[in-house]
Amino acid sequence: MKSIQIILIGAMTATTLLGGCANSSKPAAPTNTSSGSSTSSSSNFIGYGVVEDIETIKVSDDGKNIAGTLIGGAVGGLLGHQVGSGRGQTAATVAGAVGGAVAGHEIEKRTQAGSREEYRVRVRLSNGTTHTVTQSSVSDIKVGDRVRVDNDRVSRAN
Repeated sequence: MKSIQIILIGAMTATTLLGGCANSSKPAAPTNTSSGSSTSSSSNFIGYGVVEDIETIKVSDDGKNIAGTLIGGAVGGLLGHQVGSGRGQTAATVAGAVGGAVAGHEIEKRTQAGSREEYRVRVRLSNGTTHTVTQSSVSDIKVGDRVRVDNDRVSRAN
């Protein structure tokens, strides 16, 4: 009977911790801003232009990995279960699971180096409008280069 209570408490704790780890923010997606009218076509060709600015931005990966939280919670729960007896042991198990989950999450977050660089490229199009695209790399594109904007990507014009 006691082990069933421990399993139920552990399951409820894990469910609560997993719910707290859910990331409700939207993932980084291409950012497109355009002044002027745009027409939709099947290839998403925007136009040709000149690069006005390239900004490096950091994108955080925080919240994607929960292994540290789960492992920390399990280890903390097992260690907490070794303390006391009766209700005190149950409280120690829950406290150990919560504390272990928090510690495991922090350890994993610091270990993962959870950010990457992306580039926000602003292009002055031939028609005078400005279009901004966020992409993972810029290759050899520099400010002042003539480029093509197509399918939410900026590439060197041929």
